[in-house]
Amino acid sequence: MQKTKVWIWLVLTMFIWVSFSFGFSGTEVIIDNTGQISISNITAKSGYWRDIQDAVNWVVAHSGIGNVYIPEGTWNFINVSESWTGARVTIPAGVNVFGAPTEKYANGTVKEWKTVLVMPSSVWSDNEDNIPTWFKIVGNSEPNKPSRFSDIKLVGYRSINNSDPYMHYAIEVENVIDFRIDHCYFEHTTAGVSCGSAYEKPTQFRGVIDHCFFVNHYGVIEPYEDKTIGYGVSVMIDWHYAVWDSIEQVLGHYNNYTVFIEDCYFEKWRHCVCANNGGHYVFRHNIIKNDFGFGSLDLHEKRTQTSARAAEIYENQFLDSEDGQGDAIWWRGGGGVAFNNTVAGYKTFAFLIENAEYQNETFQPHDIWIWNNSIPANCILISADGDIKQDRDYFLNAPSWYTPYPYPHPFASG
Repeated sequence: MQKTKVWIWLVLTMFIWVSFSFGFSGTEVIIDNTGQISISNITAKSGYWRDIQDAVNWVVAHSGIGNVYIPEGTWNFINVSESWTGARVTIPAGVNVFGAPTEKYANGTVKEWKTVLVMPSSVWSDNEDNIPTWFKIVGNSEPNKPSRFSDIKLVGYRSINNSDPYMHYAIEVENVIDFRIDHCYFEHTTAGVSCGSAYEKPTQFRGVIDHCFFVNHYGVIEPYEDKTIGYGVSVMIDWHYAVWDSIEQVLGHYNNYTVFIEDCYFEKWRHCVCANNGGHYVFRHNIIKNDFGFGSLDLHEKRTQTSARAAEIYENQFLDSEDGQGDAIWWRGGGGVAFNNTVAGYKTFAFLIENAEYQNETFQPHDIWIWNNSIPANCILISADGDIKQDRDYFLNAPSWYTPYPYPHPFASG
Protein backbone atom coordinates (compact mmCIF):
# COMPACT_ATOMS: atom_id res chain seq x y z
CA MET A 1 0.00 0.00 0.00
CA GLN A 2 2.81 2.36 0.91
CA LYS A 3 4.52 1.65 -2.42
CA THR A 4 1.29 2.44 -4.26
CA LYS A 5 0.99 5.81 -2.50
CA VAL A 6 4.60 6.66 -3.35
CA TRP A 7 4.06 5.66 -6.98
CA ILE A 8 0.96 7.82 -7.27
CA TRP A 9 2.77 10.75 -5.61
CA LEU A 10 5.68 10.45 -8.04
CA VAL A 11 3.37 10.29 -11.05
CA LEU A 12 1.38 13.30 -9.90
CA THR A 13 4.57 15.26 -9.19
CA MET A 14 5.88 14.48 -12.65
CA PHE A 15 2.50 15.34 -14.17
CA ILE A 16 2.40 18.76 -12.45
CA TRP A 17 5.97 19.49 -13.55
CA VAL A 18 5.16 18.60 -17.16
CA SER A 19 1.97 20.65 -17.06
CA PHE A 20 3.73 23.80 -15.92
CA SER A 21 6.64 23.20 -18.26
CA PHE A 22 4.26 23.18 -21.23
CA GLY A 23 2.20 26.09 -19.97
CA PHE A 24 -0.96 24.14 -19.08
CA SER A 25 -3.16 24.92 -16.12
CA GLY A 26 -6.27 23.57 -14.46
CA THR A 27 -5.59 20.01 -15.56
CA GLU A 28 -7.86 17.40 -14.00
CA VAL A 29 -6.38 14.00 -13.21
CA ILE A 30 -8.59 11.00 -12.51
CA ILE A 31 -7.20 7.87 -10.87
CA ASP A 32 -9.57 4.92 -11.24
CA ASN A 33 -9.79 1.91 -8.92
CA THR A 34 -7.20 0.02 -10.97
CA GLY A 35 -4.59 2.67 -10.32
CA GLN A 36 -4.55 3.82 -13.95
CA ILE A 37 -4.45 7.53 -14.67
CA SER A 38 -6.56 9.14 -17.39
CA ILE A 39 -6.41 12.80 -18.25
CA SER A 40 -9.86 14.29 -18.77
CA ASN A 41 -9.17 18.00 -19.27
CA ILE A 42 -6.24 20.21 -20.25
CA THR A 43 -6.45 23.99 -20.10
CA ALA A 44 -4.12 25.84 -22.46
CA LYS A 45 -2.02 28.66 -21.09
CA SER A 46 -3.75 31.21 -23.36
CA GLY A 47 -5.57 31.64 -26.66
CA TYR A 48 -2.35 32.10 -28.61
CA TRP A 49 -2.14 29.38 -31.27
CA ARG A 50 1.06 27.81 -29.95
CA ASP A 51 -0.40 27.39 -26.47
CA ILE A 52 -3.49 25.74 -27.96
CA GLN A 53 -1.40 23.45 -30.16
CA ASP A 54 0.81 22.47 -27.22
CA ALA A 55 -2.28 21.47 -25.24
CA VAL A 56 -3.62 19.46 -28.17
CA ASN A 57 -0.26 17.74 -28.58
CA TRP A 58 -0.20 16.86 -24.89
CA VAL A 59 -3.58 15.11 -25.14
CA VAL A 60 -2.42 13.24 -28.25
CA ALA A 61 0.78 12.10 -26.57
CA HIS A 62 -1.00 10.74 -23.51
CA SER A 63 -4.26 9.18 -24.66
CA GLY A 64 -5.22 10.57 -28.06
CA ILE A 65 -8.73 11.31 -26.79
CA GLY A 66 -9.57 14.22 -24.52
CA ASN A 67 -10.57 17.86 -24.07
CA VAL A 68 -8.61 21.07 -24.53
CA TYR A 69 -9.99 24.20 -22.89
CA ILE A 70 -9.03 27.69 -24.00
CA PRO A 71 -9.35 30.08 -21.03
CA GLU A 72 -11.65 33.06 -20.81
CA GLY A 73 -10.34 36.29 -22.33
CA THR A 74 -9.71 38.09 -25.60
CA TRP A 75 -6.50 36.71 -27.08
CA ASN A 76 -4.40 37.45 -30.12
CA PHE A 77 -4.49 34.15 -31.96
CA ILE A 78 -1.21 35.05 -33.68
CA ASN A 79 1.44 37.67 -33.06
CA VAL A 80 1.23 40.87 -35.07
CA SER A 81 2.80 40.35 -38.52
CA GLU A 82 3.07 36.59 -37.97
CA SER A 83 2.20 34.66 -41.12
CA TRP A 84 1.70 31.00 -41.95
CA THR A 85 0.59 28.60 -44.62
CA GLY A 86 -1.64 25.58 -44.17
CA ALA A 87 -3.23 25.15 -40.72
CA ARG A 88 -2.10 27.09 -37.68
CA VAL A 89 -3.57 24.58 -35.17
CA THR A 90 -4.02 20.93 -36.18
CA ILE A 91 -6.40 18.85 -34.08
CA PRO A 92 -6.48 15.06 -34.53
CA ALA A 93 -9.91 13.43 -34.42
CA GLY A 94 -10.82 12.42 -30.89
CA VAL A 95 -9.68 15.72 -29.39
CA ASN A 96 -12.26 18.35 -28.43
CA VAL A 97 -11.59 22.09 -28.11
CA PHE A 98 -13.76 24.25 -25.87
CA GLY A 99 -13.85 27.92 -24.99
CA ALA A 100 -14.97 29.15 -21.58
CA PRO A 101 -18.57 28.10 -20.83
CA THR A 102 -21.16 30.60 -22.03
CA GLU A 103 -24.61 31.59 -20.87
CA LYS A 104 -27.34 30.67 -23.36
CA TYR A 105 -30.75 32.06 -24.24
CA ALA A 106 -33.77 29.74 -24.11
CA ASN A 107 -33.35 28.98 -27.83
CA GLY A 108 -29.79 27.78 -27.26
CA THR A 109 -27.92 30.75 -28.74
CA VAL A 110 -25.06 32.33 -26.82
CA LYS A 111 -25.56 35.58 -24.92
CA GLU A 112 -21.89 36.56 -24.87
CA TRP A 113 -18.70 34.72 -25.80
CA LYS A 114 -16.06 34.58 -23.10
CA THR A 115 -13.23 33.13 -25.18
CA VAL A 116 -12.43 35.38 -28.14
CA LEU A 117 -9.57 34.75 -30.57
CA VAL A 118 -8.48 37.69 -32.72
CA MET A 119 -6.35 37.84 -35.83
CA PRO A 120 -4.52 41.13 -35.09
CA SER A 121 -2.83 41.68 -38.47
CA SER A 122 -3.09 40.73 -42.10
CA VAL A 123 -2.06 37.24 -43.24
CA TRP A 124 -1.47 36.70 -46.94
CA SER A 125 -3.43 34.22 -49.06
CA ASP A 126 -3.93 33.92 -52.79
CA ASN A 127 -7.66 33.36 -52.14
CA GLU A 128 -7.75 30.27 -54.34
CA ASP A 129 -5.27 27.48 -53.63
CA ASN A 130 -3.30 28.80 -50.65
CA ILE A 131 -5.79 29.87 -48.03
CA PRO A 132 -4.50 29.68 -44.42
CA THR A 133 -6.63 27.86 -41.84
CA TRP A 134 -7.05 28.79 -38.18
CA PHE A 135 -7.98 25.27 -37.02
CA LYS A 136 -7.89 21.95 -38.89
CA ILE A 137 -9.53 18.83 -37.46
CA VAL A 138 -8.11 15.75 -39.18
CA GLY A 139 -9.09 12.10 -38.86
CA ASN A 140 -9.03 8.76 -40.63
CA SER A 141 -12.81 8.25 -40.75
CA GLU A 142 -12.74 6.27 -37.50
CA PRO A 143 -16.28 6.06 -36.04
CA ASN A 144 -15.00 5.99 -32.46
CA LYS A 145 -13.12 9.31 -32.70
CA PRO A 146 -15.61 12.18 -32.87
CA SER A 147 -14.43 15.76 -32.30
CA ARG A 148 -16.13 18.87 -31.02
CA PHE A 149 -15.25 22.58 -31.32
CA SER A 150 -17.43 24.75 -29.08
CA ASP A 151 -18.04 28.11 -27.35
CA ILE A 152 -15.36 30.11 -29.18
CA LYS A 153 -15.55 33.40 -31.07
CA LEU A 154 -13.08 33.94 -33.94
CA VAL A 155 -12.55 37.51 -35.13
CA GLY A 156 -10.78 38.03 -38.44
CA TYR A 157 -8.52 40.95 -39.27
CA ARG A 158 -11.20 42.49 -41.50
CA SER A 159 -12.96 43.52 -38.27
CA ILE A 160 -9.94 45.78 -37.65
CA ASN A 161 -9.15 46.80 -41.24
CA ASN A 162 -12.23 46.38 -43.43
CA SER A 163 -10.20 46.72 -46.64
CA ASP A 164 -7.98 43.70 -45.93
CA PRO A 165 -8.29 41.55 -49.09
CA TYR A 166 -7.28 38.10 -47.83
CA MET A 167 -9.37 35.02 -47.07
CA HIS A 168 -8.89 32.47 -44.28
CA TYR A 169 -10.68 29.29 -43.28
CA ALA A 170 -11.90 29.33 -39.72
CA ILE A 171 -12.02 25.53 -39.54
CA GLU A 172 -11.34 22.70 -41.94
CA VAL A 173 -12.78 19.29 -40.99
CA GLU A 174 -11.26 16.39 -42.88
CA ASN A 175 -12.16 12.69 -42.64
CA VAL A 176 -13.91 13.00 -39.27
CA ILE A 177 -16.95 10.90 -38.44
CA ASP A 178 -19.41 12.65 -36.09
CA PHE A 179 -17.83 16.07 -35.64
CA ARG A 180 -19.72 18.88 -33.99
CA ILE A 181 -19.07 22.63 -34.32
CA ASP A 182 -21.40 24.51 -32.02
CA HIS A 183 -22.07 27.78 -30.26
CA CYS A 184 -19.29 29.59 -32.12
CA TYR A 185 -19.14 33.01 -33.74
CA PHE A 186 -17.23 33.36 -37.01
CA GLU A 187 -16.71 37.07 -37.66
CA HIS A 188 -14.89 37.92 -40.88
CA THR A 189 -13.30 34.49 -41.09
CA THR A 190 -13.81 34.98 -44.76
CA ALA A 191 -13.42 31.47 -46.21
CA GLY A 192 -15.72 29.97 -43.58
CA VAL A 193 -15.83 26.32 -42.52
CA SER A 194 -14.89 23.51 -44.92
CA CYS A 195 -16.16 19.96 -44.32
CA GLY A 196 -15.20 16.94 -46.37
CA SER A 197 -12.90 14.08 -47.16
CA ALA A 198 -9.44 14.02 -48.64
CA TYR A 199 -6.30 11.91 -49.25
CA GLU A 200 -7.42 10.70 -52.69
CA LYS A 201 -8.97 7.52 -51.30
CA PRO A 202 -12.46 6.56 -50.12
CA THR A 203 -12.61 8.35 -46.78
CA GLN A 204 -15.74 9.50 -45.01
CA PHE A 205 -17.05 12.39 -42.95
CA ARG A 206 -20.26 13.52 -41.31
CA GLY A 207 -21.27 15.91 -38.59
CA VAL A 208 -23.34 18.75 -37.22
CA ILE A 209 -22.90 22.53 -37.12
CA ASP A 210 -25.36 24.18 -34.75
CA HIS A 211 -26.04 27.44 -32.93
CA CYS A 212 -23.28 29.30 -34.76
CA PHE A 213 -23.05 32.78 -36.30
CA PHE A 214 -21.34 33.24 -39.68
CA VAL A 215 -21.02 36.97 -40.32
CA ASN A 216 -19.26 39.21 -42.83
CA HIS A 217 -19.85 42.89 -43.46
CA TYR A 218 -17.10 43.74 -45.96
CA GLY A 219 -15.67 42.23 -49.12
CA VAL A 220 -16.63 41.30 -52.68
CA ILE A 221 -17.87 38.09 -54.29
CA GLU A 222 -17.59 38.96 -57.99
CA PRO A 223 -15.79 38.70 -60.30
CA TYR A 224 -14.70 35.24 -59.12
CA GLU A 225 -10.96 35.83 -59.52
CA ASP A 226 -11.20 38.96 -57.36
CA LYS A 227 -13.45 37.55 -54.63
CA THR A 228 -12.54 38.21 -51.01
CA ILE A 229 -15.39 36.17 -49.46
CA GLY A 230 -15.90 32.42 -49.85
CA TYR A 231 -18.51 30.00 -48.51
CA GLY A 232 -19.91 30.05 -44.99
CA VAL A 233 -19.95 26.23 -44.98
CA SER A 234 -18.78 23.96 -47.81
CA VAL A 235 -19.51 20.22 -48.01
CA MET A 236 -17.59 18.07 -50.47
CA ILE A 237 -16.33 14.54 -50.96
CA ASP A 238 -12.79 14.26 -52.29
CA TRP A 239 -12.49 15.10 -55.97
CA HIS A 240 -10.84 11.78 -56.84
CA TYR A 241 -13.74 9.43 -56.19
CA ALA A 242 -17.50 9.50 -56.37
CA VAL A 243 -20.48 8.34 -54.31
CA TRP A 244 -23.94 8.56 -55.87
CA ASP A 245 -26.57 6.79 -53.76
CA SER A 246 -30.21 6.80 -54.83
CA ILE A 247 -32.20 9.80 -53.65
CA GLU A 248 -34.23 7.57 -51.30
CA GLN A 249 -30.99 6.55 -49.57
CA VAL A 250 -29.94 10.17 -49.15
CA LEU A 251 -32.91 12.28 -48.09
CA GLY A 252 -33.84 11.90 -44.46
CA HIS A 253 -30.62 10.06 -43.67
CA TYR A 254 -27.34 10.79 -41.87
CA ASN A 255 -24.85 9.29 -44.29
CA ASN A 256 -21.06 9.39 -44.35
CA TYR A 257 -21.11 12.49 -46.56
CA THR A 258 -23.82 14.46 -44.72
CA VAL A 259 -23.52 17.69 -42.73
CA PHE A 260 -26.42 19.02 -40.67
CA ILE A 261 -26.55 22.80 -40.24
CA GLU A 262 -29.20 23.94 -37.80
CA ASP A 263 -30.10 26.90 -35.60
CA CYS A 264 -27.41 29.10 -37.19
CA TYR A 265 -27.29 32.65 -38.56
CA PHE A 266 -25.59 33.67 -41.85
CA GLU A 267 -24.84 37.06 -43.36
CA LYS A 268 -22.96 38.08 -46.53
CA TRP A 269 -21.23 35.07 -48.04
CA ARG A 270 -20.57 34.17 -51.65
CA HIS A 271 -22.80 31.20 -50.78
CA CYS A 272 -23.83 30.68 -47.16
CA VAL A 273 -23.66 26.93 -47.78
CA CYS A 274 -22.34 25.12 -50.84
CA ALA A 275 -22.06 21.42 -51.72
CA ASN A 276 -20.11 19.76 -54.52
CA ASN A 277 -18.92 16.35 -55.68
CA GLY A 278 -21.49 14.23 -53.89
CA GLY A 279 -21.88 16.29 -50.72
CA HIS A 280 -25.23 16.30 -48.93
CA TYR A 281 -26.36 18.91 -46.41
CA VAL A 282 -29.43 19.44 -44.27
CA PHE A 283 -30.11 23.14 -43.68
CA ARG A 284 -32.88 23.66 -41.14
CA HIS A 285 -34.09 26.14 -38.53
CA ASN A 286 -31.57 28.78 -39.66
CA ILE A 287 -31.72 32.48 -40.52
CA ILE A 288 -30.05 34.07 -43.54
CA LYS A 289 -30.30 37.85 -43.41
CA ASN A 290 -28.73 40.74 -45.35
CA ASP A 291 -26.96 38.26 -47.61
CA PHE A 292 -25.75 38.98 -51.15
CA GLY A 293 -28.39 36.55 -52.44
CA PHE A 294 -25.87 35.10 -54.91
CA GLY A 295 -27.46 31.71 -54.44
CA SER A 296 -27.48 32.00 -50.65
CA LEU A 297 -27.66 28.21 -50.67
CA ASP A 298 -25.92 26.45 -53.55
CA LEU A 299 -25.67 22.98 -55.02
CA HIS A 300 -22.79 23.04 -57.49
CA GLU A 301 -22.95 21.45 -60.89
CA LYS A 302 -20.49 18.72 -61.84
CA ARG A 303 -16.98 20.14 -61.99
CA THR A 304 -15.03 16.96 -61.20
CA GLN A 305 -16.57 13.54 -60.53
CA THR A 306 -20.15 14.54 -59.68
CA SER A 307 -22.32 17.49 -58.79
CA ALA A 308 -23.65 18.08 -55.30
CA ARG A 309 -25.77 15.08 -54.32
CA ALA A 310 -28.63 16.73 -52.44
CA ALA A 311 -29.83 19.33 -49.95
CA GLU A 312 -32.72 19.34 -47.50
CA ILE A 313 -33.81 22.90 -46.83
CA TYR A 314 -36.66 23.48 -44.40
CA GLU A 315 -37.97 25.64 -41.56
CA ASN A 316 -35.57 28.49 -42.42
CA GLN A 317 -35.90 32.25 -42.84
CA PHE A 318 -34.44 33.98 -45.91
CA LEU A 319 -34.61 37.71 -45.21
CA ASP A 320 -33.62 40.96 -46.91
CA SER A 321 -31.07 40.05 -49.56
CA GLU A 322 -29.02 42.91 -50.97
CA ASP A 323 -31.34 45.26 -52.93
CA GLY A 324 -34.08 42.64 -52.58
CA GLN A 325 -32.91 41.01 -55.82
CA GLY A 326 -31.28 37.86 -54.52
CA ASP A 327 -31.80 34.18 -55.27
CA ALA A 328 -32.29 32.05 -52.16
CA ILE A 329 -31.27 28.70 -53.71
CA TRP A 330 -29.21 27.80 -56.75
CA TRP A 331 -29.97 24.20 -57.70
CA ARG A 332 -27.31 23.45 -60.32
CA GLY A 333 -27.11 19.72 -59.72
CA GLY A 334 -28.47 16.91 -57.60
CA GLY A 335 -31.80 16.68 -55.82
CA GLY A 336 -33.49 17.39 -52.54
CA VAL A 337 -36.40 19.02 -50.78
CA ALA A 338 -37.32 22.59 -49.79
CA PHE A 339 -40.38 23.15 -47.62
CA ASN A 340 -41.79 25.27 -44.78
CA ASN A 341 -39.35 28.13 -45.44
CA THR A 342 -40.20 31.82 -45.00
CA VAL A 343 -38.90 34.23 -47.65
CA ALA A 344 -38.88 38.05 -47.69
CA GLY A 345 -36.67 40.42 -49.66
CA TYR A 346 -35.58 37.96 -52.36
CA LYS A 347 -36.35 37.97 -56.09
CA THR A 348 -36.35 34.17 -56.54
CA PHE A 349 -36.70 31.29 -54.10
CA ALA A 350 -35.30 28.39 -56.17
CA PHE A 351 -33.34 28.84 -59.40
CA LEU A 352 -32.86 25.48 -61.16
CA ILE A 353 -29.99 25.64 -63.65
CA GLU A 354 -29.04 23.06 -66.27
CA ASN A 355 -25.40 23.23 -67.30
CA ALA A 356 -24.69 20.86 -70.17
CA GLU A 357 -21.09 22.07 -70.46
CA TYR A 358 -20.01 20.32 -67.26
CA GLN A 359 -22.25 17.34 -66.69
CA ASN A 360 -24.33 14.56 -68.16
CA GLU A 361 -28.00 13.97 -67.44
CA THR A 362 -27.35 12.06 -64.21
CA PHE A 363 -26.00 15.13 -62.48
CA GLN A 364 -28.47 17.72 -63.77
CA PRO A 365 -31.00 19.06 -61.26
CA HIS A 366 -33.78 16.52 -60.75
CA ASP A 367 -35.50 14.61 -57.93
CA ILE A 368 -36.39 17.96 -56.38
CA TRP A 369 -39.53 18.51 -54.31
CA ILE A 370 -40.62 22.02 -53.27
CA TRP A 371 -43.77 22.72 -51.26
CA ASN A 372 -45.44 24.77 -48.54
CA ASN A 373 -43.06 27.74 -48.52
CA SER A 374 -44.16 31.26 -47.53
CA ILE A 375 -43.25 33.37 -50.57
CA PRO A 376 -44.28 37.03 -51.06
CA ALA A 377 -46.18 38.02 -54.20
CA ASN A 378 -43.15 39.74 -55.77
CA CYS A 379 -40.91 36.66 -55.36
CA ILE A 380 -40.71 33.90 -57.99
CA LEU A 381 -41.09 30.46 -56.44
CA ILE A 382 -39.16 28.55 -59.12
CA SER A 383 -37.16 29.77 -62.09
CA ALA A 384 -35.72 27.19 -64.49
CA ASP A 385 -32.90 27.63 -66.99
CA GLY A 386 -32.45 24.94 -69.67
CA ASP A 387 -34.37 21.73 -70.21
CA ILE A 388 -35.85 21.43 -66.72
CA LYS A 389 -39.50 20.45 -66.45
CA GLN A 390 -42.10 20.33 -63.69
CA ASP A 391 -43.35 16.84 -62.78
CA ARG A 392 -40.24 15.32 -64.33
CA ASP A 393 -37.31 17.11 -62.68
CA TYR A 394 -39.10 19.00 -59.92
CA PHE A 395 -42.40 18.59 -58.12
CA LEU A 396 -44.62 20.91 -56.10
CA ASN A 397 -45.55 18.34 -53.48
CA ALA A 398 -43.87 16.21 -50.83
CA PRO A 399 -42.54 12.77 -51.83
CA SER A 400 -44.69 10.12 -50.17
CA TRP A 401 -41.70 8.16 -48.87
CA TYR A 402 -39.81 11.08 -47.27
CA THR A 403 -39.46 11.54 -43.51
CA PRO A 404 -37.10 14.26 -42.18
CA TYR A 405 -34.32 13.22 -39.84
CA PRO A 406 -35.25 13.92 -36.17
CA TYR A 407 -34.77 17.53 -35.06
CA PRO A 408 -32.71 18.59 -33.29
CA HIS A 409 -29.94 16.29 -34.38
CA PRO A 410 -28.99 14.07 -31.40
CA PHE A 411 -25.57 15.75 -31.20
CA ALA A 412 -27.20 19.20 -30.93
CA SER A 413 -29.68 18.24 -28.23
CA GLY A 414 -27.08 17.73 -25.51
